Amino acid sequence: MGKHYDFCSFFVIPALTFLLAAGNSLTAVNFSVIGNREGQRGIFLLWGAVTGNYFYLYVRDLLKLGRYEDRWTELSLFIALALFLCGIGLPYLPRKVPILSRLHVWASFGGAAALFICLYRLLHVAERKEGIRLRGLKGFQLSVAAVSAWIYFRAGMVSSLLEMFVTFSTCVYLALLQGKLEKIRLSNH
Repeated sequence: MGKHYDFCSFFVIPALTFLLAAGNSLTAVNFSVIGNREGQRGIFLLWGAVTGNYFYLYVRDLLKLGRYEDRWTELSLFIALALFLCGIGLPYLPRKVPILSRLHVWASFGGAAALFICLYRLLHVAERKEGIRLRGLKGFQLSVAAVSAWIYFRAGMVSSLLEMFVTFSTCVYLALLQGKLEKIRLSNH
């Protein structure tokens, strides 16, 4: 797989994420609030489009790398992208459009949950196909979920800090997953 994913993982996505969060409290607001402020919608849409497509394309390529595609993994990946893009596209203006704001929240959360399920399923399929255990990656993924829950309960809301943590840890996770899957592929040939 190309190095373009590493460049996105460690430069483009973090730069856009920091740019979006710049000048705002990390625990008192979230990207939805920031992105729906006047003058911030453009960077929010750019961040969402780049990040959502990056996650989708990267995972799709990882599925193809070892021929780990199956119906449930691909379906959860498609649902993750669709929900994430809906969440980004729907406004979060609870006082003006409360129904759309609730849909925005559910779509955003659903997209992250579907991506988590997709990645967990990918590990399951890879383990079954290769006859190996990828416990370290499962542990990493479950640790990210646990820390995310802790940040959520500590802040009492989905905060920018939580969104940054999930975004950055997913970038690192995908790079680690790529390394493991490429190693497996090389050892099989």
